Amino acid sequence: MLRDVKPHSVMIDHELRELCLIDWGLAKFYHPGKEHNVRVASSYCIQLGFGLSVERADNRRYTAVCAVESYDWRIHASRLFDNVSWAIKVINGSHRTCGRLEENPMVTSEWLSKHMLGEIEANPEIPVETLRRYAQEKFQLRVKKRLLYKVRSMAKEKLHGGWAEAYELLPRYAEMIKQTNPGSYALITWGASSGDVNPKFRACFFSFAAQVRGILRGCRPIIRIDGDHLSGFYKGILLTAVGIDGNNEIFVLAYGLVDTESCDSWTYFMRCLRQMFEQEGCNRDDWTFISDRKKGVELAVRETFPRATRRVCCQHLYMNCKNNGFSGSAFHKLFWIASNAYNIVFGKAMVKITEYNANDTAYLNSCIKQ
Repeated sequence: MLRDVKPHSVMIDHELRELCLIDWGLAKFYHPGKEHNVRVASSYCIQLGFGLSVERADNRRYTAVCAVESYDWRIHASRLFDNVSWAIKVINGSHRTCGRLEENPMVTSEWLSKHMLGEIEANPEIPVETLRRYAQEKFQLRVKKRLLYKVRSMAKEKLHGGWAEAYELLPRYAEMIKQTNPGSYALITWGASSGDVNPKFRACFFSFAAQVRGILRGCRPIIRIDGDHLSGFYKGILLTAVGIDGNNEIFVLAYGLVDTESCDSWTYFMRCLRQMFEQEGCNRDDWTFISDRKKGVELAVRETFPRATRRVCCQHLYMNCKNNGFSGSAFHKLFWIASNAYNIVFGKAMVKITEYNANDTAYLNSCIKQ
């Protein structure tokens, strides 16, 4: 690769390690703006393994030298006569003995994501450690893992779009569900817009026709509802409703996304469930809903399904007991005996729990009454 270049030359951005330098007066290629010009210069320095110190950068010119003061390497670019295009016109000095930087400050997440795009496209969940070795072997660069996490995220966004774009596609997704799966229920709810501000996403609900018909025709009238926190870029609560089929397996019924887990959000979800059943001609109220002990769920069920029965999930109840200090191997064994027993065995198990710790029994009785 050329390192000593005569004045009046322009750099053309080819593939990695294939930068060309030709007489700028005869060149047919110019950089479409200062930003592109700076990216080309940075890429050149990264490939040769040295850093830049910018001496001057304004709307008309860009001048930088080697970051090591003892070397006289210099690059100069300026705007051309059309006041739009830029060209690198001068690269002066020798740059053979500066020494290669493995941790180059010129390396940015944008540069890495561009040159690692193919690797990440082939394996979107490629481990960061693999990317680190790839940067070391191909570019002779040592890159911190924290930066590589960002690089992988940026590359995936380039390939598949960002979070904001995905939310913008939700209305089209809902309409496509209705068109391709007749009888399905899909609803997107937007917040009220003010002035020129676009309406913001508030909640959504989805259920496919096969799921609704399956639970009405082949499952028990028991629905398990729960909410889970999302850990992506945009936070929220994923609300789900599942049934139990003839093999005691989980049968997914519906899912939705809301901003917070509250009485209003659960009421929204339960109303959608009600409308979904009515769409299939089912007006029954005597469902049994299993959930945790949050009051918002109870109020929402009572409002939308007045005749429904609500039961508390034993796993959630056991975790509540542990959080309140009731634990131990004996309590664990007796708790699950009681939770899976009929009345007689249940009564005996509760007596044993009372003998073990009376406070445990008092807490469980208060939960049962609730």
